[in-house]
Amino acid sequence: MSGLVDQRRSIEAALGFNEIHDVTSMKSIAHMFPPSKPRCGIYFLKFGDGLCYIGQAVDVVRRFAQHRKIYDDIVAIAFFVLPRANLDSVERLLIFKAESQGLRLKNAVHVTSVEGERDLDLVVSNEEQESFLIGGNDGESFTRLIDLPSSQHDRSSKNFQRFQSHEFGRTAVGLLQKYFRSCIVRPRTTEYSFWSVSCMPSTNVGSWPRLFAVNAASMELFVAGWQKGSHLTWAFLNVADDVLTQHWQNLQAFSERYPTVETVERSYRDAGQRQVTLHVSSHEEMLELLHDEGVCKAAAALSLRVMRKRGNLYAKYHCPQLAELTFSGL
Repeated sequence: MSGLVDQRRSIEAALGFNEIHDVTSMKSIAHMFPPSKPRCGIYFLKFGDGLCYIGQAVDVVRRFAQHRKIYDDIVAIAFFVLPRANLDSVERLLIFKAESQGLRLKNAVHVTSVEGERDLDLVVSNEEQESFLIGGNDGESFTRLIDLPSSQHDRSSKNFQRFQSHEFGRTAVGLLQKYFRSCIVRPRTTEYSFWSVSCMPSTNVGSWPRLFAVNAASMELFVAGWQKGSHLTWAFLNVADDVLTQHWQNLQAFSERYPTVETVERSYRDAGQRQVTLHVSSHEEMLELLHDEGVCKAAAALSLRVMRKRGNLYAKYHCPQLAELTFSGL
């Protein structure tokens, strides 16, 4: 046990948290940081269950008090001063490093895997989630389970009519069907609360209009559209590149198989480490990708990681008519 403790302290020190203070019974740390001392920087919390938390604070005394109101099992804190302008970048870097070193973090933002209880577990068990990652969805995954209010239908009715009459609407539905079959865990159970699909959203409407966008938490998972004033289509898909490279030796090998696919490393807050976007210049190319087992596994892993973080922040933009049209063919 002492060896594990020493290893953990070595990791914490390597992250810059050299002096750990016991705060097991303390309601405040104001005595540690009087007004004459700088309070802006990065802090590190340790909890009684072995989890940790890395965060940024303009005023660490105030931030600790906020945490204490929520968590009664904080046992230790470390802190180092940092200029406010550097807080975002350093916080993200340290979270990535801590996770890579094996520290179990309570953080939701920037981490790849969320520890502890998750809202998603209440509707799809952890066993079902793991089974999905291995073998995909079963037939029950596409059974209708929710009925949204008429106001949700009314909000998206005009856009849905435009979608249905669009020359690329049919191919777009085909893309969505393949995506939901393979890449979203129990999509009819998790619909709206954990993912949504918007129909003809206004993003880039003047140049690269969108037919649909599938979102979870605060990020886009899968988007397809066309180039305005032409008959050219495009799409992009966000995937976990650590899973992608389980099927392909590396991204270079993947690119050799799919030379027209542009791969771009990303840093979405909700996707954690090892995320990449696959851009294609036609819907046909995207459909080919969605028939690739490695791509689908990588997309499924990323979507599940994001849905485990928190609920869907784009629910009000969900188009139930497009969802129903898509699932009617599954």
